[in-house]
Parts: sequence; structure tokens; C-alpha cells
Amino acid sequence: MLDQTPIFEKKNVLVTGGAGFLGSNLCERLLQEAKVICMDDFSNSNIQNIEHLLQYPDFEFIRFDVNEKIDLDNFPELDKFKVKFQGIQEIYHVACPTSPKNFEQLKIHSLWANSKAMLNTLDLAVKYKAKYVFTSSSVVYGDPTEDKIIFS
Repeated sequence: MLDQTPIFEKKNVLVTGGAGFLGSNLCERLLQEAKVICMDDFSNSNIQNIEHLLQYPDFEFIRFDVNEKIDLDNFPELDKFKVKFQGIQEIYHVACPTSPKNFEQLKIHSLWANSKAMLNTLDLAVKYKAKYVFTSSSVVYGDPTEDKIIFS
């Protein structure tokens, strides 16, 4: 069966948590082949991670909490990507605000990123028939042993 998704110049890709360490590096790499929508609420990330990407016409940053329902039609800045016609071809859900040094402060937000936000991004994947990649924090593996703790 042929894919009926209209592709113009490049595919559209959404990266949640795109201003974090992993997300920003992923955005940078994806820009080589796609138009990238970076979504982040800065709960555990920084604009400095993506400042160098803001100059590219195929990159758009949206400050948004993906724990809220995501309707890409509500973002006029995405008109240049023709999302209403082309849709989204790939979603990378890398939004998970945890690290050993601030886990206690962000543990509920981390839980939401791995539940509510995951459901919201999965809803988008279904809507656009997009490929979907989910990442999580290492805390899902439980407490690290004393000799494996890394403080960043």
C-alpha cells in the first residue's frame, strides 16, 4: 500500500524535551534531513542548548508543557512547515526532567512526562500516523548501586 502522506521538501519531526541535553543534540542531527519542531517547557533544560539552532528556517522552538493536550493547529508559527497539509512524520518523546541531582524536586513532573505527556504525544502519533520513539530516565531501573551513582 502506498503512503498517502503528502511530503513536500522534507519530513516534519517533533521532538519533545528538545531543549534538554539529549533533545538538543537530537534536534541538531535531525535538521540535516527534516524540519524540526522542538517543544520544551524548560523545567529541566535551557535555551542555551538550542540557541545555535534558532537561526535555521527548518527549526522552530515552541515553549510548551507536553503534559497538556497538544494541538499543533494552535501554533501559527508552524504554518511554514505546512503541518495542516503534511502532518508530522516522526515524533521523538525525550521529555523526562530527571537527573540524580534534582530527582526529588521533579519526581512528579517526571511521572507526568512518562504518563500524561506520553499519552499526549501518542495521540499525535495516531492522528498523523507518525513513527514514534519514546525515551525515559534511568530511574525506571530503580536505585543505582553505590558504585554506579553518577552526579552531573
